[in-house]
Parts: sequence; structure tokens; C-alpha cells
Amino acid sequence: METIKLGVLYAHLIAVCFALVAVLKADYRLWGWRGQVLDSTRRRYLEHTQLMVTRLLVLLWGTGLMMIVLGYAKDGSHYLANPKLWAKLTVVLILTLNGALLHRIVFPLLTVRLSFCELPLQERLIVGTLGALSCSSWLFAAMLGVARDWSYREPYTLQLGLYLLVLLFALSGALILAVMPGSLGRVRARGRAY
Repeated sequence: METIKLGVLYAHLIAVCFALVAVLKADYRLWGWRGQVLDSTRRRYLEHTQLMVTRLLVLLWGTGLMMIVLGYAKDGSHYLANPKLWAKLTVVLILTLNGALLHRIVFPLLTVRLSFCELPLQERLIVGTLGALSCSSWLFAAMLGVARDWSYREPYTLQLGLYLLVLLFALSGALILAVMPGSLGRVRARGRAY
């Protein structure tokens, strides 16, 4: 049983690594392209990244649920009494729902013939809010994954409180940048497609 659990944990870890790299790389590139209309190469990159992150998220849900089943099989209801487990499930559920909103709302907005800076204020606010929620949720979920010392020790409310604090900072920064496009600095067109 331990060998199976180790294999599932390893697959989960690798999927997290690939997903984090894909999300952070896409966020970095989108930020660099904020003053430019996305050309066909950049739109294809965005579509490829969406598909890859969606597949990785499905894999993460599968391996995560398998780890819960294996943990419950080994430790019974004590395994389910871990507040960190529920905090992580909460964050990943929010991350997943936010991903659906990104696919339905944000990515179509970014593929129109306007740059982020040229979008109407309401649309910039939506893009900024959902983007900040995505990035901070991925990073916080990964942090919970490595916070072994928090298992059974830190209460759910503390963990969610920290998550909300991270979200507050991320959303504040995103909303400031969305409301004041002048604060985005002079964006010059770059000849490379990254």
C-alpha cells in the first residue's frame, strides 16, 4: 500500500510542478503582452496552455482523491480530521471554479482585437480579479502541499484566513493595475513572440 501511495504522491507532485510552471509562465507572458493585441501565435500559445493546465488539473484531482482514499484506508476517519486536508480541498475547489471562469470569460476577452490596456474598465477588472485569484490560489495550494507541519496542528480557519490574506493582497494589486492603466507604464511593442 505504501508503494502505491508513494507512486500516487509522486505523480501528484510532478503534475503540480508542471501546472505551476505553465500557469506562472503564462501569467508572466500575458503581463508582458498587456499593451499588445494577441496575434495568432500568442493566441495559440494561450490555447495550448489552457488545454495543458486543464489536463493537469484533472490529473491533480484524480491523484489527490486517490491519496485521500489511500489515507482513509490506512488511518480511517482520523485522516479526514486533518484541517489542512479540508483547507487544501477548499482552495483547489476555488481554483477549479475560477479556472472555469477564466476559460469562459477571461480568455475570450484576451483574444479580441484589443490589448488588455485597451479593454473597458469593467473587463480589465474582471481579467485582473480572476487572474489574481488564479495565480494566488495555485501558489497557496502548492504551499499547503508542502506545509507538512500544519497537518492536524493548524486550524482550518487559520489556514483559510492566510489564504484570504494572500487573496486580498493579490486582488488589491490586480485591481489597482486594472483601474489605473497609466500605472502599467509605457508598454512598447516587442518584435519577439516569447
